[in-house]
Amino acid sequence: MSIKYCSNCGNQMAYSDIFCSFCGSNQEDNQIIVDKDKISSTDVLKGYFKHLYTIAGCSSRKEYWLGFLWMMIFAVSFHLIWSLSYASLHDSASGVRLLKCYGFVFAFCKYFVSISLIFSMCRRLHDANISGWFLLLFLVPIFGWIVIFVLLCQKSQEEGQRKYGNKKPSKAINHVIGWLLVIIFGLFAGVHEMKTIQFKYEESVNLHRFDMFIQKENEGKYYNYTYNGSNYDH
Repeated sequence: MSIKYCSNCGNQMAYSDIFCSFCGSNQEDNQIIVDKDKISSTDVLKGYFKHLYTIAGCSSRKEYWLGFLWMMIFAVSFHLIWSLSYASLHDSASGVRLLKCYGFVFAFCKYFVSISLIFSMCRRLHDANISGWFLLLFLVPIFGWIVIFVLLCQKSQEEGQRKYGNKKPSKAINHVIGWLLVIIFGLFAGVHEMKTIQFKYEESVNLHRFDMFIQKENEGKYYNYTYNGSNYDH
């Protein structure tokens, strides 16, 4: 779908629009027309991260899925680093202290990715002329997830551009709200992750002590048995 830019405020708008939905100015014939499919991947990613924490406007399929891909690469890479760190550090007290710091950061990263993806999903649905409230289908396991995936794959609709408008540059309040959500959820998740790591370490230590106790008891019984047996022979 072709789009154009307002000659007054510079916001994107549907090619068929006569008036800008943001500033209301009448459009001239010298506007720049852009085919979304020909926009470079670099520009798409810049737009994605520029509007990271806003649900206003629309995101094309290319913008959404490229942003989703980069977020998944970031999440998987961080998860691999976390898994390798846990495997090498979980069995020592000093390693556990370091792991708790890693776990706290890891929890923040999980919510950074999750919350930004929810915002971008909402913009993708807007672009397909679908209300962002459909994301509540996430609460319905499997069936709801499949429906949302299908909706995210829908083509851009000019009606969606007219109804929901194109993205404005993210205001400071949007970034503040987005980061507040990340911080609040990240703090709770980070503290929980630290407690979980500490609990697993203490559990493994207690289990090791119990195994050592059982082993010593068995050795003591064996010693008493062999000692008493040798006395009986005499």
